[in-house]
Order: sequence, then structure tokens, then C-alpha cells
Amino acid sequence: MSASSDHGAPVAPLSSMLRHPVVFALCLALGLLLGIGAALALPASHTAESRVAVVPANTNAYNIAGYPVGARELASDFARWVQNETTADRWTPEGVSSVSASPIPDSAVIRIEVQAGDADTAVKGAQEVAETLVATAAEAQKEHDPATAYRVFKKIAPKVAAARADLSAAETQYARAVGSEATAAKIKSTRNALVASQTKLAEIQLQQDAAGELYRRLYVNVAGNSSLKVISPAATQGDPGRSTMIRYGLLGLGAGGLIGLLAAVLMDRRRANHG
Repeated sequence: MSASSDHGAPVAPLSSMLRHPVVFALCLALGLLLGIGAALALPASHTAESRVAVVPANTNAYNIAGYPVGARELASDFARWVQNETTADRWTPEGVSSVSASPIPDSAVIRIEVQAGDADTAVKGAQEVAETLVATAAEAQKEHDPATAYRVFKKIAPKVAAARADLSAAETQYARAVGSEATAAKIKSTRNALVASQTKLAEIQLQQDAAGELYRRLYVNVAGNSSLKVISPAATQGDPGRSTMIRYGLLGLGAGGLIGLLAAVLMDRRRANHG
């Protein structure tokens, strides 16, 4: 856009601005004041952040190939878990306007951010969400704990040994009955006892094999060998009022400058048209 001088020569917008500095300065000041006023009129919003990390729950974690990568993936899963639970309004603390969670890139750390109308509520909310995540994950981790599967395996072991001993005794009794040419009823009785012992051992052995397989699988499972830990207690992030005022002040300043420039150009054009 250009304006014309008294002699018909085009005038650049910058020249128009320099010819009307008072108008331009007034528009800048007005825009700045309007921006600051808009920032002050907005409701206050405070942000608090807490950080939770996926850490090894036991020494088994150091035997898992690719554990660091698995821990980072687990952190992403936990962050989505927080998002899902707060979206469903199950983990959203009272007085909190929004909750967000995201994994910090290339790490096993989860950032939890909470917004509220005052700083104390935001801090309390961020800490509550972090602690809820840690507690819920700890409860869920019990189902993936290799130590639990190993305890089940050990608990069944004596039953397996006893069933094997019973089977051995049943085999001996059956062999003696057959070898001594006992009555048909005696042979049938010892055979039935042998079959019952074999069945009992098979059932208990299956339970122990299942516990053993579960233990071997969980032993190399990242989730089963990890836990969550709050590594950064909730704290407010910066001064929201100051940052909002700066942001809106700059927007108002830019808008005022543009209006001032247009006003200066229009004044020059008007003077040229009446010249």
C-alpha cells in the first residue's frame, strides 16, 4: 500500500509513519493497553507439574535385553493411561480444569501437568494424579510380578513330590498284585489306585508347569520388573499472569502498530486527494 505526496509522487508506508509519529505512537500505546487489559480480564490459570519415572523393581530388570527401550515404551503406555482416566473423569482432582500427561522424549519419565484457578489447587492436583498413578500401577504390577509366580511354583512343589511318591507306591502295589497272582478284584483295586495316582500327579504337574512357564515369561517382562516412582514432586510452572500479560501485550502492540500504520497512510492519501 502506498500514499501520494502533494506533488503526486507515491509515498511508502514507512514514510507515512514517520510523517505522523504521534498518531502511530498513540495507536501503539492504545494497542498495548488493550492487550494488557484483556490479559487482566482473563481468569487466572496456574499450571503445576510433577514427574514420575519407570524404574527397575528388582535386579531381574538388568538381565532383560533392551530394558531401557522397553521402559520408555512402558512410560508412554502409562502416560496414555493417565490421559484415558482423566478424560473419563475418574482421576481428575476436584477444582482442576485440565490434566495432561506425556512421556519426556528419549526417557522413561512421565510429565504430568495440571491446570487450576489457583496455584495451591494445581500443585495438590498434580501430586494427587502422580500418586494415584504410582499406587494403581503398583497394584496392577502384582499380576506381572515374577516373584508371585515363583511363590506359586514353590507352593505346588511339595504337592508334586507327594503325588509322585503316591504314584510310586501305587505302581509297587499293582506290580505285587499282578506278580502274586492275586484275585481279580485285588488287581482291579490296585489298578484303579494306580490310575487315580497318575491322574492326580498329571493335574498337579500341569499346575506347576503353568506356574513355571508364567515365571519364566514374567522374569524377562519389562512391566513385571518395573515400578513407578515420583522423581519430581508437584510444583508450579512459572508466573502465568506475567506470561499472559506479556503475550497479550505483544499482540496488542502489534495490532496497534498495524492500525497506526494504516491510519498514517490513510491520512497521507486523504491529504493528497484534497491537494
